[in-house]
Amino acid sequence: SLTAAAVAAVGQTAGTVAAGRLAERSTATLVVMLALFVVGGALLDTAGRVAWSGVVDRAEGQLRADLLEAALHQPLAVLSEQAVGEVLDRVDDDTHELGTLLRRMGWDLMRTLLRAGPMWVVAGLTWWPAWLLFPLVGTATVLVVRPLTAEVARRKLKEEIAWTDHAAAMEEGVAARDDLRSSLGQAYLVRRCAELSAQVHTRVAATCQSASTIMRRAGLLLHGLLAGTALAGAFLVTQGELSTAQLVTLFLVTTTFVGQLDQISRHLPDLQAGLGALTRLRSMLAVEPEPTGGLPVPGGPLELTVRGLCFSYAEGSFALTDVDLELSAGRTLALVGRTGSGKSTLAALLSRAVDPPPGAVTLGGVDVLELDLQRLRGVVGVVTQRTEVLAATLADNITLFHDVSRSSVEAAVSELGIDDWVAGLPAGLDTVLGPGGTTLSAGEEQLVAFARLLVRDVQVVVLDEATARMDPVTEARVTRASERLLAGRTGLLIAHRLATTARADEVAVLDGGRVVQQGPRGRLAQEPGPFRDLLTAAGSDSDAASAGPDGDRSVGGVRRAGDPRAVPAVGDGPSLTRNTLSMLRAHPKWGLVGGVLFLLSSMVGAFGVITGYLWGGVVQQLQDGGRPVGESVVLAGSLLAAPVLLAVAFRIYPQWWIAVLLRVRLAVLRGQTMQHRLPRTPPGEVVSRAMDADRFARYADRWVDFVNGLVIVLVTAVAARSLLAGGVLGAVMVLSAAASALGAPVAGRSAAASSTARAQFGRSLVSALESARTVKLAAATPGVHR
Repeated sequence: SLTAAAVAAVGQTAGTVAAGRLAERSTATLVVMLALFVVGGALLDTAGRVAWSGVVDRAEGQLRADLLEAALHQPLAVLSEQAVGEVLDRVDDDTHELGTLLRRMGWDLMRTLLRAGPMWVVAGLTWWPAWLLFPLVGTATVLVVRPLTAEVARRKLKEEIAWTDHAAAMEEGVAARDDLRSSLGQAYLVRRCAELSAQVHTRVAATCQSASTIMRRAGLLLHGLLAGTALAGAFLVTQGELSTAQLVTLFLVTTTFVGQLDQISRHLPDLQAGLGALTRLRSMLAVEPEPTGGLPVPGGPLELTVRGLCFSYAEGSFALTDVDLELSAGRTLALVGRTGSGKSTLAALLSRAVDPPPGAVTLGGVDVLELDLQRLRGVVGVVTQRTEVLAATLADNITLFHDVSRSSVEAAVSELGIDDWVAGLPAGLDTVLGPGGTTLSAGEEQLVAFARLLVRDVQVVVLDEATARMDPVTEARVTRASERLLAGRTGLLIAHRLATTARADEVAVLDGGRVVQQGPRGRLAQEPGPFRDLLTAAGSDSDAASAGPDGDRSVGGVRRAGDPRAVPAVGDGPSLTRNTLSMLRAHPKWGLVGGVLFLLSSMVGAFGVITGYLWGGVVQQLQDGGRPVGESVVLAGSLLAAPVLLAVAFRIYPQWWIAVLLRVRLAVLRGQTMQHRLPRTPPGEVVSRAMDADRFARYADRWVDFVNGLVIVLVTAVAARSLLAGGVLGAVMVLSAAASALGAPVAGRSAAASSTARAQFGRSLVSALESARTVKLAAATPGVHR
């Protein structure tokens, strides 16, 4: 790609020399040479850009993979503190933004640097002062622009934070859409997102203000060089020190040089902003991952020992104090106590969901802090009160993407006695669960959690009230399955209901973070003490558990049947044309005014039609022996007006672009939370597709460019008093439109496939992040990452 860009740069430079010779005398050879240089340079530039895009695509994919690994391998406590939408915004949207920046502006920057050298050489050979003027003006431009880039980066970083907050709020809203419907909370969510949108607008405006200042200063300096070259060159021609051909070559070379440096100055804020996004990504990559390495876990049944445990969280006043527990291998201990007594905290320390103090918790005689974290979590199975289900098949939810055979999964299902339930699902073990798939009841979700432990063949089982959300029939089945699961394994039951303790060999009563009683369950149930008091308060002093109804009826074997409730047809909505017109009419003080300013700046700038018309008049008068003083002054004024108009356009037009993006996001959010439900799409997929709304804004922007192009064609025809002049530009537009029409089906399919892949990535990422606790405590991070 760099080779193509270098050859194209030489071709473009040679084209300016050929154009200068043509101004002096027209020959067929010069015309053919000019066409070869210009067309060949354009083709090479296009080929190089395509190759460069492929390089950037691969780099973007690798960066996204690195960020995904960094995000998923963060410590559980750190990952739990981050909003899912925030992580999605960094891993997906920031990476996409950085890739887009490199694809477009990175190539333009390299092309500019490659073209500047040949242009400088030709200008210096044509007029010796150019050897000094070009580097002096380039250096001055950098010195003028550089002090402002840091401020642009600072403001851009604040803008990115506002975008992240908006994405996080949107993801949380879509994920909670059912609760918002039932509580009529859509108005609150829309107001909240509108407030965040206003914050985005404020910070975008601040960034645009600084960026436009850079463009105005650099543009005036560079276009001043071009205007000075035109005035000085015209004077030198009248004095006989330059020929007309040399003047045309010098002006074209200077025009290209100024245009290239102007492009660099325009890109500096964007490149600086890209560096700001890169800084945010590097901060995620720099997060300390979970520890790796350590001692292997001893084999066989493992004894659990807690000695002098004192632990408290950074927030709040709760603390475990001087906790001592002994649990022999293969036995089961039930932890009981009032809410907030520390039962779940103690279980979290065992699996290292949070790290205990050194030496306080040992498993198999080894401090859990010295054990390899992944191996520890591989032998400790945890079932919490809330089972997290990934957006994947039932089989994948059971294995959590571990390398487990299908027969092992079927054996676990059979051991739990839920064969009929699995067979009743739409696709059995291949049924997709989660948003967009089959929704399970609370009891069915916990059956999945039990199956996860069975296929992993864990050595230590932690059940945090595993039957707390099940109906009696389901509870009876799972109780029997849990007894089989606990047989021969060390078990820790977090009992929120005293009936659960019937499966335990021993009981420990916690109160206020301390163990106030511990011993065999049968003895503690009979003798006076805290456990006996709890049984009495619960209205049961029997050792028997509430096993539920007997029978061989399979849990979940009977599911709701009948015709499902009809989902209202959504339809295609307004047409693309209508939506585009609506977007173009939105905020005319930003969109329409900005578009007009871009039109004016393009007509009076270095490559503008008015500039070309004025320059042609100057050259013609010089060839006729005249002194075009007035025309030269008007030409200089036209050139100096361009950067001012462009700076104002860049200050206001991006705000229209942002308004379009935020409108699309808000429309998606309203549709997802309205009372008339849409098909249930996973939140990650919804947000990822909403983040892809820049395609819509870009499409509307292309129509602005198209209309401006038509106006330029008309102005060219009128200014030149020639239909041929306007017809040439019109033919270029027609050919471009025809090429676009021919390539539209391929480009459309490619864009749709890209959008779908991005949505699927967002769906999987959000699903994994929402289930981060389950994934990490099951040592399933590598499999989910794959």
